[in-house]
Amino acid sequence: MSRLGRRAAIAVAAAVACSFALAQIDDPLEILRRCVSARGAVAFAGVRTVVIFEGGQKVRGVEQQMHCQAPHRMRIVVVAPERETGRMCLMDGRVHWEYDPGAGRAVLAQMPPPERVLQRRLEELDRIGRTMRLQYCGIETIAGRPAHVVKVYTPQGLPVKKSWVDTEHWIALKTQQFDSHGQVRSSAYFTRITFSPTFTPGTFEFEPPPDCAVIEASRAPERMSLAEAEQRAGFRAARPRYLPAGYSFQDDRVAVISISGGPALWLPFSNGADIFSLFQRAGAGPTDTLRHGRSITWQDGGYRFTLLGSLSTAEMQRVKTSIRP
Repeated sequence: MSRLGRRAAIAVAAAVACSFALAQIDDPLEILRRCVSARGAVAFAGVRTVVIFEGGQKVRGVEQQMHCQAPHRMRIVVVAPERETGRMCLMDGRVHWEYDPGAGRAVLAQMPPPERVLQRRLEELDRIGRTMRLQYCGIETIAGRPAHVVKVYTPQGLPVKKSWVDTEHWIALKTQQFDSHGQVRSSAYFTRITFSPTFTPGTFEFEPPPDCAVIEASRAPERMSLAEAEQRAGFRAARPRYLPAGYSFQDDRVAVISISGGPALWLPFSNGADIFSLFQRAGAGPTDTLRHGRSITWQDGGYRFTLLGSLSTAEMQRVKTSIRP
């Protein structure tokens, strides 16, 4: 065989081996598990587009420059549109900064240990594997790279999330999240990405400008069972009788927080990809229902309730109506 023929044979063998290796990873849960484990553990740099939809229509879009240096250092900066340019998130595994130059404000939050975050994400993924339907949809190309495609459905067949995961580095190259009607609610995808990045000194450092207001966020509340939370709060939780398709109450992730100096129950509900929350506290307040962005606040039976999340207005109203103290 000629040298050219040997090279061609080697190239074909390599391509076959690569295709065989990719074909072996077709377990959707294992692909998502590797994706979760790769977060913060793989270095990359790229440009990502994030689009938000309502009722199937685009309502907002931004382009972000992303840098990630293992372990657990990430910088995300908005580069378009112009009115949002410069907004930034920065994490180093210990603290999390959010900076908005337009508002002249920076928020600093302490982060839990990375190993605890990874454990919690893997536990949540196991929950998804037990309660949702997962489908492997093959391999597609995103930003010039092959990606495993995995789709998550409710037991009733309603789409919840779709992920495109890099076949070599296990980073999510694209994700889509769906609303309670099965329509795309958000889409995030890389248009450019490299896994051999170089970072300039100071990329993962942030010093608030002198005229910037710095706000220190409170620590994340302790999570506990519903029974323990009710005992600490001193009252019983009023849970919704109606939940959108695919959502369930996370009865082991309840928290008690302080609102206006008194205890409030924080009840989370999840469909495996998204979460909405119900806050309940004792006390009187305005009788009129208050709506603000993604939240509804109302008074009923001696309690104040706030429903917060990314549900549609109609679904928020159905959940609200089903709550009886």
